[in-house]
Amino acid sequence: MLDPRRWAVEREIMRQRFPWISPFETANGYIGFFGHLRGPKSGRLYEVLLKIPARLYPETEPPLYLDPHIGANWRQDAINHDPRGRLCYDRPGQSAWNAARSTFANCIMVALDYLAVNGA
Repeated sequence: MLDPRRWAVEREIMRQRFPWISPFETANGYIGFFGHLRGPKSGRLYEVLLKIPARLYPETEPPLYLDPHIGANWRQDAINHDPRGRLCYDRPGQSAWNAARSTFANCIMVALDYLAVNGA
């Protein structure tokens, strides 16, 4: 379960690294970040969303969504049940999700890597 101090640190990390991506909390217990990333090759804007029930974070890595979809790496979303699915990705050059050290910002880095690898 998310500790309020951890959430404050997560928001600050994101504010420092990705100030154009905004945090959110919903009345029904979800937390996450929403914003846009620009494809490094095409310059196209992609909507990025990280969303997870606060009760599952940080033990569970937050699902990552990009819109429009790019690539074929989409799988069933068993956490948020988004019918379009969530991005399924490897972490090349990065370690696996670690609840004590990994952050939402790490997921944004994965999204940037994914866009670059897929020619966005």
